[in-house]
Amino acid sequence: MILFLILSCGKNAEQPSETQEESFASRKASPVVSPVTDESTLSISGESTPIPIEQKPENQLGKVFSPINTSKERLLEYNIQLSYHCNDLIKTRKELLVFISKYGYLESSSAVNSTSPFMTAKIHVSANALYDALQDLDKLGLLLSEDISTTDHTEVMVWQKRKASRETVRQRRRNLASGQITAGAKNWQQVEDSVSNSEDQLDLAEQETWKITDRVKWATINVSYTTPTPSDAIQIPAYKNAFIGLLNLFLELTYYLIWILPCLAVFATIGYYLNQLYSRYRKK
Repeated sequence: MILFLILSCGKNAEQPSETQEESFASRKASPVVSPVTDESTLSISGESTPIPIEQKPENQLGKVFSPINTSKERLLEYNIQLSYHCNDLIKTRKELLVFISKYGYLESSSAVNSTSPFMTAKIHVSANALYDALQDLDKLGLLLSEDISTTDHTEVMVWQKRKASRETVRQRRRNLASGQITAGAKNWQQVEDSVSNSEDQLDLAEQETWKITDRVKWATINVSYTTPTPSDAIQIPAYKNAFIGLLNLFLELTYYLIWILPCLAVFATIGYYLNQLYSRYRKK
């Protein structure tokens, strides 16, 4: 009986160890199960596609290309030559005046309304609205030719600013130096000439700076308009002018005849008496 109890206890002790070994072996043999993939991330072929990332302000890169506005970095003076073709010169002239009052001012203009009408104008347009102005000009006629050229004043402007700042420093230095010299040792004429020269150079630099700014601010447009060449028309002469000319000729001949008649009368009288004298001479 005691032997039977010992054997039964030994079997019970071996059974849990075997179950632990089996569970451990089953864990090794079973593959790792991946998490269930959402149906929205599966493609037709069964491959998973990346989940779209929400575009938040912190992960946006912005515009890939950020073009630089060169017109603000460079000091460009625009000179434009335009030639247009229009059908009605009078109407186009009125529209051009409205255009000028909107975008700038007129420097010079000339127009001829004859058998071959044409018009030319020199206009100054604000450079900030130049592209809009060119588009509006295209509405006034058919573009025949265009020539756009620019003059870059950036380098000259930088030099003028340096020159102005340099003259300002020189003027301050000269004023400081003249204040440190005693009154008896000063040559007032040289001091005055030196200060005047600095002031003149500073004024000249500021004037050149203003000129460049003004040229860059206003673009120059030379525009011309022409009309279609008319076909040769039938010219009917004024026949009444022929009759008037004949009448004028008759009146002029009458006028000259009045002047000639006295001379003819004198010559006729002289001829008559000469003929009488000659006849008497022959009878003798």
